Amino acid sequence: MHILLSAFACSPTEGSESRAGWRVALELAKHHEVVVVTDEYRRAAIEAELAHTPRDNPRFVFYRPTWLRSVPFRGQFSRLLYVGWQYSLLPFARRLHRQHRFDVVWHLTWGVFRHPSFLGFMGIPFVLGPIGGGEDAPLRLKRSIHGRDKLAENIRMALNYLAHVSPILWWAFSRADLIFTRTPHTARMLPYGLGQRAICAQEIGATPRAGVVAKQGTGGPLRVLYAGRLLALKGCHLALRAVAAARRRGLDIRYTLVGSGPYEAELRRLSHELGDVAEFIPHVSQEQLFEIYRDMDCFLFPTLHDSGGTVTLEALSFALPVICLDHCGPAEFVDASCGVVVPIANRDEDGVAAGLADALALLAGDPQEFARRSAGALLRADHHRLENQVGRLVTQVELLVANKQGHIQLEEA
Repeated sequence: MHILLSAFACSPTEGSESRAGWRVALELAKHHEVVVVTDEYRRAAIEAELAHTPRDNPRFVFYRPTWLRSVPFRGQFSRLLYVGWQYSLLPFARRLHRQHRFDVVWHLTWGVFRHPSFLGFMGIPFVLGPIGGGEDAPLRLKRSIHGRDKLAENIRMALNYLAHVSPILWWAFSRADLIFTRTPHTARMLPYGLGQRAICAQEIGATPRAGVVAKQGTGGPLRVLYAGRLLALKGCHLALRAVAAARRRGLDIRYTLVGSGPYEAELRRLSHELGDVAEFIPHVSQEQLFEIYRDMDCFLFPTLHDSGGTVTLEALSFALPVICLDHCGPAEFVDASCGVVVPIANRDEDGVAAGLADALALLAGDPQEFARRSAGALLRADHHRLENQVGRLVTQVELLVANKQGHIQLEEA
């Protein structure tokens, strides 16, 4: 296939969606001809990488309309820039199509369902996603979140509702021949029934780790890790309460949070109030983080509304059983073979914290179960390797293109 990949976020040097955009583009290019259109902001990083490791495929094209050239790429400006970028991209993409004659156009990043892509009006098969952002936790699990963080959560809920009833979003997304959503929650949030034809799939994948083997019983304290930004939405306040509850049962739990963020002060306060139940390590390099993974036993990630969870896959690839909740992205990767998925139905914050404490008690108190789920973590990471994840997406896209081409040939005949 000849693919035009729209990846506003695509960089070999950044994390999160930019890293995912870069990795997916390279994976697609192993078997297909790919042209990536991305924002001008990424030019320096991409060109430096290509100078170091030259490659003809994928080919990168940088775009930013003149009227957005002076907009800085930082904070809320990046969101405004993205919206303007998307609304002006269609004519540029059409010019690229006249030059290259693509088989399919694929919108990849940003993968947030609240923002439309108008590439479905190019007149060729249009693939959307995987997109996320429709995940959310019930209000009863946010009772202890206050102030600015509570306001941010309420604004996000309002924006999701407006997107759910947006005729512009429906108009744009209804042109998609394939819609991938990261979770069923986002599928349900798509406007006016579009989610009924969505396929749930993830584009992020695990990377095998050299020398990692399944862990046996800990034989000592259960070393529990969280890695990521310290935000209210990550649910670390519930994790701290769970660790405190597990310790009150006589379990030796050592909880480490790696990262920084605006919720750090509140989490430190809560940890101290509960008896200094966690160690805080500021943001570290990826290499340092990987060494920390190797020293840990399990990963506690009760996020309230992540649509994916790269750290979940990283933990599994280091043979760490993962404890998460059953309502958003991490639950798409984790099952009873490789961790513990804690239900939230009919539970408030206290109930969820108790469920997380039960999960910690299972891993800390049963060496056989811990060893089984550690081995299962490696198998689960292998199942979700990047090439497998992208391969599952491409299979659907290839079927779409073949069907479209066959239909055109029948019409011509």
